[in-house]
Amino acid sequence: MARSLQVFDMLGIISRKLLLVLVLCVPTCLFSNNKADSLLNKLNNAPEKEQPSILMDLFVAKLSNLDSALLIANSASNLAKKIGDSLNYVRAEYAIAYVHKNAGNFQEALIHYKAALKSARINGIKDREKASLNGLALTYYSISKFDLALRYHFESLKLREEEEDKEAIAIACNNIGLVYYQLNDYNKALIYFERSKQIEEEEEYKSVYGTYTNMGLTYIGLGRYQDALSYFNRTIEKCTDQCSELILVEAYLGKGICLQFFKETEQAQLNYMTALQIARRNDFRIKRASIYNNLATIYIDMEEFSKAIDYLDSSQNIAVEARTPRMVENNYKEYAKVAFAQKKYEEAYKYQVLYDSVSNEILNEVIAKNLLQIQVDFEERENLEIIELQNKEINRRTTLLFLAVVISVLTALVVILLYRNNNVRKRVNKRLRKANDTIEEQNRKLVDLNSELEVRVKERTEELRASNAALIKSNHELDNFIYKTSHDIRGPLATLQGICNIALMDIKDTMAVDYFQKLSKTASKLNRILSKLLIVNQINNSLPTKETFDFSQLVVDVVDENKIGYIKKEINVLIKGEEHLQVSSDPELLKIIVSNIINNAFKFHDASEKVVSFIEISFTNSNNQLVFEVVDNGLGINDTISDQIFDIFSKTSEIQDSAGMGLYLVKLAVDKLGGEIIVSKTDQSHTKFRMTVSLV
Repeated sequence: MARSLQVFDMLGIISRKLLLVLVLCVPTCLFSNNKADSLLNKLNNAPEKEQPSILMDLFVAKLSNLDSALLIANSASNLAKKIGDSLNYVRAEYAIAYVHKNAGNFQEALIHYKAALKSARINGIKDREKASLNGLALTYYSISKFDLALRYHFESLKLREEEEDKEAIAIACNNIGLVYYQLNDYNKALIYFERSKQIEEEEEYKSVYGTYTNMGLTYIGLGRYQDALSYFNRTIEKCTDQCSELILVEAYLGKGICLQFFKETEQAQLNYMTALQIARRNDFRIKRASIYNNLATIYIDMEEFSKAIDYLDSSQNIAVEARTPRMVENNYKEYAKVAFAQKKYEEAYKYQVLYDSVSNEILNEVIAKNLLQIQVDFEERENLEIIELQNKEINRRTTLLFLAVVISVLTALVVILLYRNNNVRKRVNKRLRKANDTIEEQNRKLVDLNSELEVRVKERTEELRASNAALIKSNHELDNFIYKTSHDIRGPLATLQGICNIALMDIKDTMAVDYFQKLSKTASKLNRILSKLLIVNQINNSLPTKETFDFSQLVVDVVDENKIGYIKKEINVLIKGEEHLQVSSDPELLKIIVSNIINNAFKFHDASEKVVSFIEISFTNSNNQLVFEVVDNGLGINDTISDQIFDIFSKTSEIQDSAGMGLYLVKLAVDKLGGEIIVSKTDQSHTKFRMTVSLV
């Protein structure tokens, strides 16, 4: 009987080796390489106890062919389990799970990751325990089981913090941030991404570009598209050969979302297609589903619903096959939009119901409780550290109490010394009373002097009132003088300009034409100065009114006027603000402010062809406060005269057609509205004007 069993064992070994040869033969023929051939020969001649390790090396060599690699890993697992090789059993189970996960077979992946984790913990294989925890967390993340993903990520982070492995801590924090991102808890996601970024930047890890991309996606969730765009651009510019193509897919996808928000549809579509090309090349199925979803949103905005439906169908096919509820949820949301836009209300309602159902499945009450408990369990460890610090604080206070007792004894001694000196104080007090009598006498004299001073102050106050009245009268007469003089001079100026224009039409002499042109230009400049003086008079003598109007349209109109006047060089203008923003204030005063600030930005642009001139205009209504900002990369303002720019006839440049009154008018109008205007420089040394006016 024993001999029969030995025969059967030998037959089993032979049949297993034949099976491995059959499994490995075809892949080796198709994808032959020297290392695989060498390992296969080594396997055939190795004793049984060494075969699991060789099989795992062969798995790595065959990883480019997932089917072949899976068969090898299964063989390694079975053999390692049979001979009791714990390390290679854990390695093999992890490898099987890894292949299933990459093939989209997430449930199978979970089974083998759990088997690897269990064996690693029983046998104290720490590195495999960490890897298995990470694999489980990422797999649960892929199927939107975010509570379980968070649980395993926190366990993984705890092990890495115990080992003080900075790179592993950064990766774990990044993964936790991704879970919170999927849960739409963007602020908490940023906390973990920032921690990961800090470590990666300090240690100069290449993985920092993946973190940049994740932070960009989080800023999109927070509505901070400009911040998000800067992170995506940084990744695309710097992350070439250093990064995985998956990071580039995320970066181009995120950039497309930002550009779509900024209404740059063509550029957004171009970035989506670039991301799609990379995803197809690498068979990133889940990413393709996300890209198709975003392309569909573009065609929905363009009302090309048939194309939108095609992209949504492509996305949904992948999402359903891969069992990714979050993507299915996003697609139902867009299907509902299309149906509603086409007035198919029943169909829209059906998709909305499906969307709500999937949303509840992703984050129902049980999952929410699990998330809370997981967070509490993780933070409990930090609370224990706090308790330890509190114990140290108690010890410190005990020491302080002892010192207080010592100080009390010393204080008692001081009291005794003070008592002994009391008699000396009594003698001193007698002398002080005599001095006090003298002081009281002097105080009485001071009171008399104060009374006399009050009389004189009243007299001076009356004189000051008279002076103020005279000054007000003088200012009023000056305003009238400016108004009448400006009107009286503008008539002759208009005549002078008319004569110059006629002369320029009739006179042929070159020198005379030049003189008349200069005379006409001088008259025009004087006319502008008189116009602004009239505006000064108008501001000084007017009361602010309240009128509701479209502030955004005012900004657009002013920009269009200035674009027509400055055609020598193209100036890029970006307007950021709420469309059709309604404000309640004095429209004339606000127009003076907006016109002069924007006109300054156009007028003082950098004329150099090497500089791409731009003007960035933004405005918001926040808590009944109108905030208006203009940033430009023009000639700038000299720091030595920055505190004088709002003075009348003050010039920040030697431009000849500048009268030096524009910013003075702005300051007058802002003060009239009870607002505030500040000029500063950005981090890039660009000039920035910020005006704040209350709308209450």
